[in-house]
Amino acid sequence: MSNFFIFMLKAILFLQLIFLLGGCLGTKEIQSEIYITAIGIDYSNNNYNLYFQAIGFNNVAGSDPGIASEPTPIVNGHGEGETIQEAIDDIEKHSVNPLYYGHIQNIFISKNILDGRLQNFLDFLSRNYYLRYNTLVYGYEDNIKEIMNVHGFFHKPPTLTFPYDPKEQLFFNSFISTRTVQDIIKRFYEPVGSIMVPSIEIRDDYWMENNHTKKILSINGAYFLSNQKLKGWIIEEELSGLDWFNKDFNNMKLSIKDKSVSLFIDNIDYRIEVSGEIIPKYNINLEVEASIRENQKNLENEIIENEVKEIILTQFKKTFTRGLEINADVFNFSERAYRFKSRTWTEEELNAITEDSIDKINVNIFIKDNGAKKS
Repeated sequence: MSNFFIFMLKAILFLQLIFLLGGCLGTKEIQSEIYITAIGIDYSNNNYNLYFQAIGFNNVAGSDPGIASEPTPIVNGHGEGETIQEAIDDIEKHSVNPLYYGHIQNIFISKNILDGRLQNFLDFLSRNYYLRYNTLVYGYEDNIKEIMNVHGFFHKPPTLTFPYDPKEQLFFNSFISTRTVQDIIKRFYEPVGSIMVPSIEIRDDYWMENNHTKKILSINGAYFLSNQKLKGWIIEEELSGLDWFNKDFNNMKLSIKDKSVSLFIDNIDYRIEVSGEIIPKYNINLEVEASIRENQKNLENEIIENEVKEIILTQFKKTFTRGLEINADVFNFSERAYRFKSRTWTEEELNAITEDSIDKINVNIFIKDNGAKKS
């Protein structure tokens, strides 16, 4: 009797293995598919233009992608149509292999799309399950084909460049917060505030590789949208005031060049109080902790604190004023009034950001480490 049960157990296990193997018969080999890692979208001549960046199987599995003797092959696709779906269909029908969209990490959106056609693109995204909501979004004006053909250092694939994993480069460049599809969808229909979309460009003035200029991708500013409309673009240097109001703050460096002082900004804490009657007014209290890395002239802490305070106030004023010039609330102060006192003012009054909107701004600097001094 025991032999019979052993026989039956083996038979059951054998049948289960057959079913498992049978379930794999319809699957595609990984190397037979084209893995899309980024898409770019533009609108011109009454057509949507869609651009795909793809990597091969050897970049997905197997050898270490950080080690290569020659540049990793980059494959780009381009399709166009009167609708976004038609542009995708145009690419797919001219593809030798099936396209796999599950690895898309970046979406590059042109100024033409941001200016009046972003809603169409967001509607398309909401209908396609394979485009994840945590995908990073960038604006662009450069040639998208060139953007999608920039390699990483040491022949590394594009997936190991800045746009795919920006945390390292942004560690000391805090004000440019990355944006995901979810961030944009969540804020697109808000009646107040603005959406910041970082813009990307190709730079070749910082690095060389094999004694040749090396192209890299870098943030050069940001587009701002309010009430589903593009308000304008602000260059990176004029956005430094956002450093001090960034909830994703990391350590950052600050130099007082004419004083030969270098600091680490260790912590930032701010409070914004809403007041006013006719229009909202904002009282800003900013607390900053810093450590001195270098102080060649042995300046007193009080002098350094005053210098840092002046830098912060100057940067804030420049960024705030630049936002007013494009009619955008770049700091999203109006959102705070809308959240906590929405019945006090109309939407028009909430969006009426002017120079008079800032009632007070108090900045307190605390140097907690004197660092290295010149003996």
